[in-house]
Amino acid sequence: MKKTGFDRVRRILNKLPDEVELTMQEANRENGEDVLALARVLIPEITSSSRLAIRGSQVPEGGYLMDFGPKAKVIEGNKGPRPFVNPALKATRDRRKERNRKALKDAVRRAKGNG
Repeated sequence: MKKTGFDRVRRILNKLPDEVELTMQEANRENGEDVLALARVLIPEITSSSRLAIRGSQVPEGGYLMDFGPKAKVIEGNKGPRPFVNPALKATRDRRKERNRKALKDAVRRAKGNG
């Protein structure tokens, strides 16, 4: 039986979800660490305990949980300014977007067998 281009595309598409999951897990971790590092710099608190309270952790579903500590709490329903959280998110937005785009491109390349 002769193989067609469709067979190759089907193999690539079958491998793609696994590759995307792997590359996006790494990109999510890097994005989270990037935001947290900038938040530690921007926090207006002079003591190191507030900086140490800013930390993150990888979650099993592939995401990255960022905890900005007690100084970043906003009461539910009251969306007030967060002086170091929102600027850190805004400043890293383009870099995070580019990292995610690169991760998806790498996943496709790996699924094709070229990477």
